[in-house]
Amino acid sequence: MKRIIVLLVFVFTTFFSASAGIVKISGSLKDFKIRKVEIKNCGIAVNIHDRKMLIEVDSNGLFQLELKLKRPTYYLIGHNLLYLSPGDDLKVKLGYAVARGQFQGVGEEANVYLKGRERLSGWKMFDPMKWALDSNSRIPTFDECRIKIDSLIGVRLQELNRLTKVDDRFRELETIRVKACQVQIYLDYFSYGQLSRWDDTAEVKQEKKNAFYQTIKLFVEPLLKELTASDDYLELAEVRDVLGECYSSNVFEFPQSVTFLELMKAQENASLLDCGLKKADYKLYKDFTRKIQNKDLKQAFSAKLQRRAILMEGRLAPDILLKDIDGNELKLSDLKGKPLFVDIWATWCLPCLAQMPRFQELSEKYPGIQFVGISIDLEVKRWKEKLEKEGIPPRIKEYLADPYALQESWDLASIPRFILIDRDFKIITAFATRPSEKEEIETILNSVK
Repeated sequence: MKRIIVLLVFVFTTFFSASAGIVKISGSLKDFKIRKVEIKNCGIAVNIHDRKMLIEVDSNGLFQLELKLKRPTYYLIGHNLLYLSPGDDLKVKLGYAVARGQFQGVGEEANVYLKGRERLSGWKMFDPMKWALDSNSRIPTFDECRIKIDSLIGVRLQELNRLTKVDDRFRELETIRVKACQVQIYLDYFSYGQLSRWDDTAEVKQEKKNAFYQTIKLFVEPLLKELTASDDYLELAEVRDVLGECYSSNVFEFPQSVTFLELMKAQENASLLDCGLKKADYKLYKDFTRKIQNKDLKQAFSAKLQRRAILMEGRLAPDILLKDIDGNELKLSDLKGKPLFVDIWATWCLPCLAQMPRFQELSEKYPGIQFVGISIDLEVKRWKEKLEKEGIPPRIKEYLADPYALQESWDLASIPRFILIDRDFKIITAFATRPSEKEEIETILNSVK
């Protein structure tokens, strides 16, 4: 009798969790080696404005998380793609290596299957580096590659068909994902098949690419019709990416829904906002937002615009807490009185390090501007060792800041990032040109008073 009661309690609890839309995830994120790990909804609007949260990880790398979902949804933890359904109760071990991810519990089968999506890449299926380095190797033709591509696509679909514990929506969406990957691998033959030279100009490269695309329309366009059969498929990153590429090429003919066209325009405007927002353009973007029909796109673009409005020229700069190499604390606003040219960087960021010599040159050329380096290194020792070994240039002040605070206050999505603030601590531009863009950045710095 006790066993029956326990079983009934388990069934009732599972049913209640599912009906209430609760997803439970717990386990280890130790391999990320950080105390806060991002989890984000990767639906249609993710390229416009991330709906991400931070998972708090304890000193042992363990975590517990509950989400409320109305329907099954895809999420990303690092590069690990998860399919989460109301009622799922998963124990996981995740890190940077997707193939090593572990899942156990309710929802396990779908998520184990998703680990295999990384195999669907032309660069994984073939060995283009060998073709490039071995003068005796022959690069296979597209038709030869297509035979292998179609065979491996068929294997992946068979793996999907063998699943027994997934819902119909998962099966439908994953079939479409596989076909989107098939199209992407076809398109990518232009790169891994080495159809252009490394020294081709952008214009010549695009001409060659479009000419290649013309030769594969027969294979691509029937698949594009399947990918565009439902706007629900735009929830998949692979579908958005491949349709975006086909759309921008102007080579392929395929159905384009209102939602798809809104997505293309919203992504284009979001990219422009990533270069900063001027007061004169704010009303134009507000008007655009009002015209968006898709609810998720409207909400995401509106959120993006409001985040950018906080960093609009003339606004008071968001303040942040800093630490110098000796551990002394101060605020960025403590440096006001002179214009500030801020470089946000990290020791592990090679593009950041590449900008440093030019940043130092500019600091010597513009003594009336205070140049400030802000590292987001989590390994403080590594940051200190670099500064102690190489020295801090005399006209640059170097500090350390909490990357999560910077992400929140300055909408930091990538580095290097350069910010220009006037002597009254008001924003000149939150997305300044890189120092390597010599003429453009010097024109901006010459205008600073």
